[in-house]
Amino acid sequence: MATHGKMSAFDGSKESWTSYSERLDFYFKANKITAAESQKAVFITVIGPRTYGLLKSLLQPKTPQDSTVTLDKMKDVLQKHFNPKPSPIVQRFKFHTRVRKQDETVATYVAELRVIGEHCDFQDSLDAMIRDRLVCGINNQEDYPLFTLPSAGKPIVVSVSVNKVDLSMELDTGASLSIMSKDTYSSLSSTLPPISPSHVILTTYTGEKIKPVGAIDVDVRYQSQTATLPLVIVPGNGPTLLGRNWLEVIRLDWSLINHINYNCSFSSLGEVLQKHAPVFRSELGKLRDFTAKIHVQSDAKPKFYRPRPVALSLRQKVFDEIDRLRGLGVITPVKYSEWAAPIVPIVKTDGSIRLCGDYKVTVNPVLLTDTYPLPRSEDLFAALAGGKIFSKLDLKHAYLQIPLDEASKKFTTINTPKGLFQYERLPFGVSSAPSLFQRTIENLLSHLQHVCVYIDDILVTGTDDADHLNNLHAVLQTLEEAGLTLKQSKCKFGVPSVEYLGHIIDSDGLHPSEAKVKAIREAPTPTNVTELKSFLGLLNYYHKFLPDVATVLSPLHLLLRKDTPWKWSQDQEKAFQKAKAMLHSSSVLTHYDEKKPLVVACDASPYGLGAVLSHRMSDGTDLPVAYASRTLSAAEKKYSQLEKEALAIIFAVRKFHDYIYGRKFVLHSDHKPLQFLLSESKQIPLLASSRIQRWAIALSELIPHADALSRLPLPNFPSSVPVPQDVVLMFEHISEAIVSADDIKMWTDKDPNLSRLRQIVLTGGEVPDDAPQLKPYSYCFVELSVANGCLLRGSRVIVPPQGQSAILLQLHEAHQGMSKMKSLARCYFWWPGLDKAIEDLVKKCKACQENRALPPQTPVHPWEVPKTPWTRLHIDHAGPFLGHYSLILVDAHSRWLEVCIVPSTSSEATIKVLRHIFSTHGLPHQLVSDNGPSFTSQEFKKFMSLNGIRHSLTAPYHPRSNGLAERAVQTFKNAIKKMEGPLHERIARFLFSYRITPQSTTGQSPAELLMGRRLRSVLDTAHPDFTLPSQKEKTKSNARSFKLHDKLFARNYSGKPLWIPVVVCKVTGPLSYHVETMDGLVLKRHADQLRKRYTEDSEPDTLPEDSDWDDDFTPLIPNVPPPPAPPPLPPPIRRSTRSRMTTDHGPYVC
Repeated sequence: MATHGKMSAFDGSKESWTSYSERLDFYFKANKITAAESQKAVFITVIGPRTYGLLKSLLQPKTPQDSTVTLDKMKDVLQKHFNPKPSPIVQRFKFHTRVRKQDETVATYVAELRVIGEHCDFQDSLDAMIRDRLVCGINNQEDYPLFTLPSAGKPIVVSVSVNKVDLSMELDTGASLSIMSKDTYSSLSSTLPPISPSHVILTTYTGEKIKPVGAIDVDVRYQSQTATLPLVIVPGNGPTLLGRNWLEVIRLDWSLINHINYNCSFSSLGEVLQKHAPVFRSELGKLRDFTAKIHVQSDAKPKFYRPRPVALSLRQKVFDEIDRLRGLGVITPVKYSEWAAPIVPIVKTDGSIRLCGDYKVTVNPVLLTDTYPLPRSEDLFAALAGGKIFSKLDLKHAYLQIPLDEASKKFTTINTPKGLFQYERLPFGVSSAPSLFQRTIENLLSHLQHVCVYIDDILVTGTDDADHLNNLHAVLQTLEEAGLTLKQSKCKFGVPSVEYLGHIIDSDGLHPSEAKVKAIREAPTPTNVTELKSFLGLLNYYHKFLPDVATVLSPLHLLLRKDTPWKWSQDQEKAFQKAKAMLHSSSVLTHYDEKKPLVVACDASPYGLGAVLSHRMSDGTDLPVAYASRTLSAAEKKYSQLEKEALAIIFAVRKFHDYIYGRKFVLHSDHKPLQFLLSESKQIPLLASSRIQRWAIALSELIPHADALSRLPLPNFPSSVPVPQDVVLMFEHISEAIVSADDIKMWTDKDPNLSRLRQIVLTGGEVPDDAPQLKPYSYCFVELSVANGCLLRGSRVIVPPQGQSAILLQLHEAHQGMSKMKSLARCYFWWPGLDKAIEDLVKKCKACQENRALPPQTPVHPWEVPKTPWTRLHIDHAGPFLGHYSLILVDAHSRWLEVCIVPSTSSEATIKVLRHIFSTHGLPHQLVSDNGPSFTSQEFKKFMSLNGIRHSLTAPYHPRSNGLAERAVQTFKNAIKKMEGPLHERIARFLFSYRITPQSTTGQSPAELLMGRRLRSVLDTAHPDFTLPSQKEKTKSNARSFKLHDKLFARNYSGKPLWIPVVVCKVTGPLSYHVETMDGLVLKRHADQLRKRYTEDSEPDTLPEDSDWDDDFTPLIPNVPPPPAPPPLPPPIRRSTRSRMTTDHGPYVC
């Protein structure tokens, strides 16, 4: 019957499950499929293999075939998986915050409200709620959606296929790696690869260190995306986490993942602050769902210190602060503690007291310090690019809002004049507190943009007022939900500039703090080295604002040298005053912007190096992003000016590496020769110094565009950056006699030929024809030159005969070989016959001859192919492979392969397997093997000898000689690794397939060559029967058969006579019948047990017309001539006439 329409397999990327399920219901109606079982069968058929596999997983432990699993049950399971029911609370929030967009019609707005309201459980009041939203939700201002994740109590779960197993993974953007617990791995170990060692150390959110069990690589599939990704296995039984390393490769379909949508549109800053008033409450906040843990060394011994005296002027303030902290729940009194630190009261700028424990004498020395790094100011400022409006937030009492882990509280006990108190929150003074606090706040705000965090100072910016308000709302919302509070008196909101980390930040960029600039400009003249270091340290904080400061401060740096007497001269005073005048509050550095072109300019002076990183603006001007400079070391001051300019380039690209790496930038230098020496498009000159060559190679990755300008007035500024650590190839000569240029000159002076040649080169003459010993030099005469009395060919020194042997020994010191020695020599030296001299030296070197590599492999001499099967066999052991050893045997003629699992590679186990194989196929003439112990033992030799088998051993350490066996081992391993199932089943399936497959070398299968026939396989069932009908009929005509009611004699097995008269009452097969005796007894008989009974009214033989057997059935027994007529029977014996039951002996098998 024709069907209406066609249902394709479900594809979640094209259609939702709800829509697909509805279309399937209409498909049932259109095709009148009403029976429940039929609908269930059609449903399973059309949903596709992928969805069916998912359905089976979701129904576990039940299966779709179970009668209790109805169609509605299966649809409901898939509906919950593909379209989980949203939370009514979340949906109501979306409903009440959904405002009409500026370009949205009322009809569209109402439709959207009905879609959201479907899951809000408004029931009959939905229309009334929509009416209220029409009044309250009309808003023509632009919406600013803010997406955040659900609460920690409702983790996001993503369904991912891992090694063909559907796995639910919890999305964790705070985890850098994806992890799986050991318990989960154990339950899935059959489908996952074995664990490999891993040296990764994981750090939890609370700072705890976790050593993984190991790691594995798995095949991951998400929708249509596939990838092979690492998975770290950790102890325990927690959820499987999907971390950032997977998110970088797999793009999740966020439309299928629940999220909360905050649609915010604020008209004023006051509205934002009023909305988040709880975050400014007076009481101390407490971070929710988190505790900080302090880790100490396992062998740490507790330390207890008595309380220190407190100054009388501070005593009452200290007592008041203790009472205040106790009232806030920050500290609690304890009667006993093994750990106790004295307190250090710190007076703050507002006159209040901050209590800190002096933990440097107790827990800090044995603390396992948290290594989470504090951000660099450069990285923080780079995140503010494009900001116009700023807000600065200050977390109230910072660390005291972080609750402490119960086990960590004992380490924070303080000893005060009022007794022992234990901290309930993270205290000041613990060395790991800054890193732990930084990590906590960074992770809390990591999903937000245009936000900088440095300890307790949070800076928020935006490209305009609306963007700033939106970002500020997001930060305040996150802090409020986390339970943290801010100190409003120290916060600044919506200002065009703000002081942050000692810098003034505004839309133009960075400025030095006016207060610090004033302190530098009013600094008194230093009177000793300590005061000078203090001034330089303060000035160095703003080094990025000071161009060419290293050169300016070079006279001051002279006083910092060791053993230099203090002498403040006019040069120092001039440098001091100039340095102070360089810094002023109007200095500005523009914000780094990844979208703007970069320019790096550099220069060198006799005293220092300078560089500036700039942005090239649209009008062609360059605005500085940062300055950098440093002084030259004593060794660097001896460089040539060319090398100093090159060093300035190296310094610049290393200093600004974080900004320029991976980007195109323009490099400015005022030294034109460097454009050719360091150009990426020109080969490095051979005569360039090795230092220049190293720098050119180092720059080749970084310089995409070098632009040499005329002299740039380049700034430099001071820095205590160490001298660049160039990588230099250094070695010591073992030989005591090192040939120097002076030796070359001396030998040249003494050699009459070379001294004459040198004079010719100096005077500009030509090589005379009457000097045959100089003829080799005439071919390269134009390349010859003289330097310091030495002859050179290009950049290579011509070595006189007196020094050639010493040079050759130095070149061959590392025994590198002939080719490499020639390459090395051609870089430095030359003389006629140099290559020949090197060849002779290497050939005669005893060490080289004793340790040289194997000669090139000779062509493999092929074994002669035997003319008959089972003449020569090749054997070898394989393993351990998959936990077992195997004996591999190959027939050289037929390529017949035998693989037998053996308990070991001993001779006894090998002989046992060979006996079994030889009992089937016979003894071979020759057996080939390697020199393994099992094949060279006396026991194996005796076995070969007694059976008349010639045993051939291949050359030691030369497996190619037994290539047939080696190749068989490789083929066996490759095939078995790809198959599934128990090992013995895999071996059997492999051997059968191998033996029936034609070989490329013989053109026939091993079975055909060895057995002379093709083995029958399941593939033969696909072949039709080629037997001709005429042959079938001929065979059938030779068969002897009877028809119904035929009168016959049947063989009697219960006494005399041997044959009794019967009548055929039923034909049960081609050669089997039911016959009835004269007494009514029914017997089963074969055609061989029946013969014709002839009477006067007998008819010719015919086939039974009512036989229910197919005419194509072929009888097995041909007809035989009828026997002679039997003698007359005696009178029948009278028997009982009662009816008897037929004996059923089961089906008769011929």
